[in-house]
Amino acid sequence: MNTIDYRKLGSQIKEKRYKCGYTQEKLAELCDISAGFLGHIENGTRTLSLDTLYKLACALNVSIDYLLIDSAIGSDNFLEQIAAAVRLQKPDTYNRFCKTVKILAEHIDEM
Repeated sequence: MNTIDYRKLGSQIKEKRYKCGYTQEKLAELCDISAGFLGHIENGTRTLSLDTLYKLACALNVSIDYLLIDSAIGSDNFLEQIAAAVRLQKPDTYNRFCKTVKILAEHIDEM
């Protein structure tokens, strides 16, 4: 059974927050949570609801899977490995990669 490593999830949220130039206070405000709770999330000492995870993903302009990609324990999924390889890219680069993969998938039989 796969579980979530909340420390890795928190680290991913914190890293993306830094890249966006947000303080904990600003991101917490955008997500309607306290800065203290966000600190606990980033340190992996508190769990968060799906609703809060969604709000964080929206505020950071990323998908939920982007935040969770390295957090699943016990998963050797090849697609997760690919996503991990591009997760640190700028959102535009990440989106172009996803569009390219989608086009490839749509035309795989023509190759």
